[in-house]
Amino acid sequence: MRKKLLQIAEKIQKIGDVKTIENKEKNEISLSSLTFLPFGLWIYYIKSFAVLCCIFAPLMAILAFATNNSMVCGYPEYAEIIPFKCDIHNVSLYVTFFFLRLLIICVFLKSWYRISVKHEFINVRDVLLINYQDWKMFVVFVLGIIINLMPVLSLVLLITRVPNPNWVIESIYFAVVSLGFLLPLFAVRFYSGAAFVLGNEKLPSYRRFLKLTSDNGLKLLISVAILALFGALLMLYFSNIMGGILPINFWVFGILGEVLYNAVLLAIMVLIVNYAVVQKYEIFKGSEE
Repeated sequence: MRKKLLQIAEKIQKIGDVKTIENKEKNEISLSSLTFLPFGLWIYYIKSFAVLCCIFAPLMAILAFATNNSMVCGYPEYAEIIPFKCDIHNVSLYVTFFFLRLLIICVFLKSWYRISVKHEFINVRDVLLINYQDWKMFVVFVLGIIINLMPVLSLVLLITRVPNPNWVIESIYFAVVSLGFLLPLFAVRFYSGAAFVLGNEKLPSYRRFLKLTSDNGLKLLISVAILALFGALLMLYFSNIMGGILPINFWVFGILGEVLYNAVLLAIMVLIVNYAVVQKYEIFKGSEE
């Protein structure tokens, strides 16, 4: 009997030790680092970013013109002028353009990560080579897009639904569909997973993500909101500028604007990846990863 009591006591002590270790592994995430370091990393390697943009931005512009999905589509008064003609009714063509552009962006981000984070020297062949890592990053971004579009889907389902006379079924439906509004807020705790994929590293467990991001949810939400606001304002500001200068010389600024538009898009994507890298460092700085 005494032996069994001792065994139970040892188990309780081990549980206490585990809890102590788990508490030590919880990191205090820095809001200032999450907010400003993604911009600092981009500015520090701005020359490398410009060189990569000289390769990828024209390539993305050619894809946009070839599929009739150029930047000019945002200005209806110019949408029918060749080569800027827009085919907005061809959904399959737009979906093809969207996924091909996303794949090009993934290849770009792989090169950016190798230069800015790993400090590697890469040549033209390495820049344009598509490998398995690019496809993994492609899947990560597709999942991210789906998750962030869930609030829109939930809103559509709630608006277009036919109310059920049974209040129980109606309540369950409302509760389940409303989860789509919360999913993007919960997903911010896992943004650092993109950095693991880019670094070709093993992803930590789901439980480890939750444990190391506990008590830091508000900081993650604030930093993501600032980044999203900056990206939206940057795109809005660029669109307003292009709307003012396009009438000056439609051909020159139409072509040049498409290249610059893609450069701005790449800059926003770089900030997103930089944020994932900084979040990874802040979350796992005290652990083996």
